[in-house]
Amino acid sequence: REKFKDKEVCKAFLVGLCPLDPGLLGGKRNFTVCDKIHSEIMRQQFEAHADRQDLEWDYKLQCLKSLEHAIRECDSKILNEKARIRDDWGNRRPPLPAHVIDQVSRMKRESSAMFAMAEQLDDDRFKEKEALVTRSAEIMKEAEALEEVETKKAIKTAITEEVCEVCGTCFQGSAGDAAHLQFKIHHGYGEIRAKLEELKPFKDECEKKGKEKDGQDSKKRIEDFKKQRRDNGDQGAEDNDKDSSARKDRRRGDDSPEPTKARDRGAKEVDEDDRGDRRGGRDGGKSKRRADSRDRGRSRSDRGQGRGREQDRRRDDSRSRGGGGGGRRDDSRSRRGRR
Repeated sequence: REKFKDKEVCKAFLVGLCPLDPGLLGGKRNFTVCDKIHSEIMRQQFEAHADRQDLEWDYKLQCLKSLEHAIRECDSKILNEKARIRDDWGNRRPPLPAHVIDQVSRMKRESSAMFAMAEQLDDDRFKEKEALVTRSAEIMKEAEALEEVETKKAIKTAITEEVCEVCGTCFQGSAGDAAHLQFKIHHGYGEIRAKLEELKPFKDECEKKGKEKDGQDSKKRIEDFKKQRRDNGDQGAEDNDKDSSARKDRRRGDDSPEPTKARDRGAKEVDEDDRGDRRGGRDGGKSKRRADSRDRGRSRSDRGQGRGREQDRRRDDSRSRGGGGGGRRDDSRSRRGRR
């Protein structure tokens, strides 16, 4: 019962006609024959199906695309043929009537004969020769004028080639028009254009729905964009609040008394250490000077004692050599020196 849904079945045929059917455009011009199934039985199944209305929308859309493609090809051919005819009739001359052609030909032959006769005359017959040449030129000019006039008449009365606005077939005159109306391709394009006109309300509805869908999609995109901006703004505000709170905490930490006291205590300890170092340096210098002074005193005392002992030895030696008087004087001197 649902065989018509298969991919091998032509959906355009189910809802009306397929432009590539062999009875229409299939196999003609540049169109190939539709390779899908065109069956009246399938069409009857589709028309009797419960979901016909839902399926018909999609099938009509497929049929509309096929019809528009065929019409675009035909319109393009019509434009090309019109351009060709315009160029052809602008560049070529229409045929003249037979009696006009005979008259023009006779005049041109007469002119040529007179000119040949003038060429054969001797120079002493100069005037006769000049008259023949002049008459020959006049006859040739008359023949050309006659031909131009008859050509303009032929152009005005000529039956130009025309193009059918339905199928794009070229023809000449009423007889050619009547003949081409019997062509299958003309009937085929006639049915296609009629079906396309029938589907015009459906096309308008499709375009309207497409615009509404596009509008909804555009509106949805705008709303999503605004929502994203709001989310980004909230996140940015939250980050800014966090940064502001952190800065306030740091400022409160810098302004609190306890860190100030700690810094003051640290600075005081550093100052005391510096003063202790300076004081220790001065005391150390004094102790060093005292030790140096004691060393120098001991050195002088040792040198004095050494000199005293040397003098004592000398006195002893002197007494042993010179007698008692001298010895007493030396003792007194020795005592004064010790004092």
